[in-house]
Amino acid sequence: MTHRLNHILAAVLVSVLISVSANAGDNRLIWYPSGYGGGGRFTSIAIDPSNPKTVYVGSDVAGIFRSRDGGNHFELIGKGLESFGVSDIAINPSAPYQLVALTGDGLYYSLNQGDVWLRISGETSYPASTFFGSRLLLFTRNSLWIGTDTKGVFKIPLNNLKTSPQPVPGLERFKVNGLTVYEGYMYAGTSRGVFRLEGQIWKPQHRGLLPGFDEITDIASSGNSLYMVEKQNGLFRWNPTSLAWEGRPFSLQPKPKGYKSLLVHPNNPELVFISSHPESWPHLLYKTQDGGLTWKSILSFKLDPEAPATQYNTFTGIEEMAFVPGTSQSIFLTDWWNLWQSPDNGEHWNQRHYGLQNICVNDLKIHPRNPKTLYLCAWDDGLMVSEDSGTYWRRAMNGVVKEGHAQEIEISPKDPSRMILLINLRGKQGKIYVYESRNAGKSWKDIGFSVPVETLPQKGYVNGLATNVELDPFSDDTIYVGTNGYGVYKTTNSGRSWSPMNHGLDTPFIKGPGALRVHPQIPGILFAGTQAGGIYKSTNGASSWQRVTADQRFIFGMAIDTSTPSRIVAGCDGNTLLVSRDEGKSWQEAHLPVAASPQMAVYSVAFHSQSPGVVFAGTLRYDGGATEGLFMSTDSAKTFRQVPMDIPKVSMSVITPAAGESAAAYIGFIGTGIFRLVRGEKP
Repeated sequence: MTHRLNHILAAVLVSVLISVSANAGDNRLIWYPSGYGGGGRFTSIAIDPSNPKTVYVGSDVAGIFRSRDGGNHFELIGKGLESFGVSDIAINPSAPYQLVALTGDGLYYSLNQGDVWLRISGETSYPASTFFGSRLLLFTRNSLWIGTDTKGVFKIPLNNLKTSPQPVPGLERFKVNGLTVYEGYMYAGTSRGVFRLEGQIWKPQHRGLLPGFDEITDIASSGNSLYMVEKQNGLFRWNPTSLAWEGRPFSLQPKPKGYKSLLVHPNNPELVFISSHPESWPHLLYKTQDGGLTWKSILSFKLDPEAPATQYNTFTGIEEMAFVPGTSQSIFLTDWWNLWQSPDNGEHWNQRHYGLQNICVNDLKIHPRNPKTLYLCAWDDGLMVSEDSGTYWRRAMNGVVKEGHAQEIEISPKDPSRMILLINLRGKQGKIYVYESRNAGKSWKDIGFSVPVETLPQKGYVNGLATNVELDPFSDDTIYVGTNGYGVYKTTNSGRSWSPMNHGLDTPFIKGPGALRVHPQIPGILFAGTQAGGIYKSTNGASSWQRVTADQRFIFGMAIDTSTPSRIVAGCDGNTLLVSRDEGKSWQEAHLPVAASPQMAVYSVAFHSQSPGVVFAGTLRYDGGATEGLFMSTDSAKTFRQVPMDIPKVSMSVITPAAGESAAAYIGFIGTGIFRLVRGEKP
């Protein structure tokens, strides 16, 4: 199985290989995807009607993926996207090379099958909703129609898709969840019922709906039939004689608390699928072959044995479903964790995951004695481990809370079987979740501690979450934890007791990769980068702190050069860095070669210990949009140059230099997983 997996992924890596010129020298930097597929929310799907092997999948945080082999393997595309939450993708059926994508910051357009995107409009966007609609982009004979969540419906003439969308007034108060055409009329399913466009007026079509039950989560038509899904009551079918909606209830158990997605066969309107709403549990899929008179539950979802064992072992909340054009039985569906494909009209489903790196990464560490073994801290999935440099991944959360976000892992250089893992739980406060392993992550023991929730200051950037963990290089029993709100905690007895260590730390708001650092060679010296407080230094094991920077700026990631520990670099707001060459006694400001922006920050930084003078700086954008990308210095952070990249510029959360490889590193993204940056020969 391993040999087969290596062969498959090698083919994937070749297909998505992105080569960029690093400088005028003899080498180039090459980006390789190295994270696992799946692990995040897939929001939309579109299939090329002229070539059904070309499949596009949208993500909530990673942008757009494309497959050219019918969904077996995917590559990340989307150069030019400024927003990576994709609510819908559509293909012009009369010109399939033309794509449109609706995102959180606007409508985008591509003329080359998604390689490069241009934004048409920022007004037509879908930014506010947790649950996206389906078929929000609809091509008709002469127009492209766009449904939004706060501004109603727009349209663009097909003879000039680059023109500004024109509003179709009347639905501005409602969230649009779907558009369809039935008997020559445009219909919109909204948060307040169904509307039909007659001339220039949207007229309600609510007859048959119970008062107060009019949240339409999806709408679709096929042939002489029009269907819609009401969130609380499920499927309805339009009766053109009585001009009313007729419910199609079912008595199957368990019955979901809500419904969302709808799929109607394009040539057989009696074949219909609906799903439970993603906010409901359990997640369910239902099928009818007689227009809703009788129903069956679909239960056969088969995981690929070569896929990483992530948090969920079946499908989760379904977002969108689509038949493959030109086939009678092949279907895709996207959900909150995976992509699935059915070859037999939805009776059986197979997982698709290769290349779908839809992962928010918090940390990545390399085993100190085995550089092929990687430890990845991810949102939702927790700790993932690879023993082959990122080809195959497995989950390692035995003994850890089930649904934790792994924040950071520390590995003892003295005894690599000793590890400390920091976890955050969604919406949970009052405890810092710290775990210890004595067997290289095979199992974990809780050594966490409580914190007083009521003492958190009311600041928009303070959330009380744990952000950093550090092992003392001189004693594995001494552990430091940094938090965004409670400052620094310390244990000297392997977690049996913890103490706050904040004397002099006036801004205990620590956030960013490496924002808490222990000096690798001098006992008792620590540095803490804080939000709105600059950098602090302790010389007595965190018993007291002293601010060592003059201003009160936001500090994020920090790095200490292990080969020359007097050199320290810190990422700051405004695309700037602070650099010290004397162990924090003095600091100089360094600037990236791009304009300063209040939305941008240098978030992740790293020295490359085996390449003197090499410093990496990764950028972040506060609103989740496109960043300035990755920067590299070869003169110890005096000057930086931008590293070209043809992958989307998603915020970079971690940079981990790779041992034994000149100018090589693993780059972790908040959405697109892990990429490996290596230096190759000039072609």
